[in-house]
Amino acid sequence: MEGGWRQVTVPPFCERVIGFSVPQDETILVVSYEGMHLIHLAESVTVETDEDFAEYDCYDPDTGVANYRDKVWMIIGLYPGTPMLQSPCGEELHLDSKALRIAVMRGGNELWSSSFVNFSGDWAAATFSPDGKFVVLGCPYDFDFRVWRRN
Repeated sequence: MEGGWRQVTVPPFCERVIGFSVPQDETILVVSYEGMHLIHLAESVTVETDEDFAEYDCYDPDTGVANYRDKVWMIIGLYPGTPMLQSPCGEELHLDSKALRIAVMRGGNELWSSSFVNFSGDWAAATFSPDGKFVVLGCPYDFDFRVWRRN
């Protein structure tokens, strides 16, 4: 199957996720009830947590935007936001929350897919990174948060 992806390990970072950003410069901003978390997608993923901000101090769910550390982050999750569902090379990202399945498609053909777990049964959201290098999937619990890197 063309378009292989490998899951990268994301360390535990919070209890309940409100939303997460479309990646910027290989970094994801996660908004949780415990604070703000920057997930750095280097070869070894690291998480930087900032508990100085409450869940909605930097994030406006009405606009889907978080202003944090002098950057504007597009957030998806509990509130829908605007995920990137098409990669620069024309792939489409499909998320089936009921079947607990995520897939990358092109021209109606499945290039890659993975099942996932959503222990809360609440929301699930997914996005490509702008460069198409990553697929990010988030659900309310951080242990259901997944990142895949293109092979």
